[in-house]
Amino acid sequence: MIPSVAYLIGVGGAGMSAIARYLLKSGCEVYGYDRVKTSLTEKLEQEGVHVNYALSLTAIPEAVRIESGKLLLITTPAISSSHPHLIHLKKAGHNAIKRSEFLGQITENKPTLAIAGTHGKTTITAILAHILAGTENGCNAFIGGISANTKSNFYWSSKAKWTVVEADEFDRSFHSLSPTHAVITSLDPDHLDIYGNEERFVEAFEIFADKVKEKLIVCHEIAQKFGDRTNLETYGIEQTGLQLTHSASQIDWSSSGLKFDLNLNHKESVLKNIAVNMMGLHNLENVIAASALAYNAGATLETIKTRLGSFSGIYRRFQIHTNTSTSVYIDDYAHHPTELKKTIEAVRTHFPGRHLTVIFQPHLYSRTQDQQEGFRVELNQADRLILLPIYAARENQIDGFNTQSLFEKISHPHAETSTKNSIFDNLKGHPVDVLLTVGAGDIDLLVPSLKKWSLKYA
Repeated sequence: MIPSVAYLIGVGGAGMSAIARYLLKSGCEVYGYDRVKTSLTEKLEQEGVHVNYALSLTAIPEAVRIESGKLLLITTPAISSSHPHLIHLKKAGHNAIKRSEFLGQITENKPTLAIAGTHGKTTITAILAHILAGTENGCNAFIGGISANTKSNFYWSSKAKWTVVEADEFDRSFHSLSPTHAVITSLDPDHLDIYGNEERFVEAFEIFADKVKEKLIVCHEIAQKFGDRTNLETYGIEQTGLQLTHSASQIDWSSSGLKFDLNLNHKESVLKNIAVNMMGLHNLENVIAASALAYNAGATLETIKTRLGSFSGIYRRFQIHTNTSTSVYIDDYAHHPTELKKTIEAVRTHFPGRHLTVIFQPHLYSRTQDQQEGFRVELNQADRLILLPIYAARENQIDGFNTQSLFEKISHPHAETSTKNSIFDNLKGHPVDVLLTVGAGDIDLLVPSLKKWSLKYA
């Protein structure tokens, strides 16, 4: 039973805003705090969420100053335990729970499809939600990004049988879930500030896998990590000698997207000549994974094919803003070396022979330091590189380590550092053919201006 009043601290986050929308649909009066007003918090306010942006205790809405036990108080790991609103409301007798715990509560004992892994979670979740929204009963879905089809990170249906969720490994959040079926995309080490080492990181995924009630669908490259589980299925791009449960074959790529055949359940079901408005083999793998989950959830083959064809992508996931013979501008959320590798490879595949300028904003001091060799290798694949300051997010700066530390390791003949404020001065010095912005911080604030800039050369 959901209380009638909720207060979400960090309501403007991708995951928390989806929770806010769920609570609104459930008839709850929703209040929230966030540090700054953004386009997302403004949309939440338009939808009925009451958002405040001040840390003072007087900013806590009167409506949440209610009797102990009657307030749903939700927070995230990104919110410090010293947050004054959190301290005050806990002292008033309210129990604070994490976003992941609440997701676990609302999906407990309900048919749930979960997507885990270092890379691709948000894209797969968005594709899967779009497919299931085209079925008779629709779905409820919590997405870690904004779907281009709905301009939202939340799907809702009063008749929904299935709930779709991202299973986030940060802070072991995904251990709050016990999904019916799940996908695990990859196990590239990340969040080592939480896990300490790769062994513990992989162990956390093994614990999550044990919580999956029925089908566990994993990328074939990591299948050996999960042993001889009887519920294990694999997915990937078809290769000679590779036995896959779900795969894609007959692949054709162009500057407008991908075409392929989709093979489900050991080719028991084959969908020919599927066309999607997406680029990159990594996104093709995401399509296969989402389709495999939809198939296991009972979506018809016709629905899968039709909905894949109408999927418009997701905000900041290989999002193409300009695409002409003289100017291409792509923005992507990549913030891990493996993601950079796949994103740059996708650009090279779909736009062969063209000059690539990359603007990269590292995300988190700990990740940048832990993965600096990987960043060095992948960023050297650009023809020209512009490196922005590290986006700290929840962290404090690491003494003796900064963007310059990474820059000195890269040793790229056409690399330079810049601030966001001076980025256009840097770009003016050289013609730009294909421009790629990447990062998980606030680099997205540059996107509207860069889009206008790129259109001048289209």
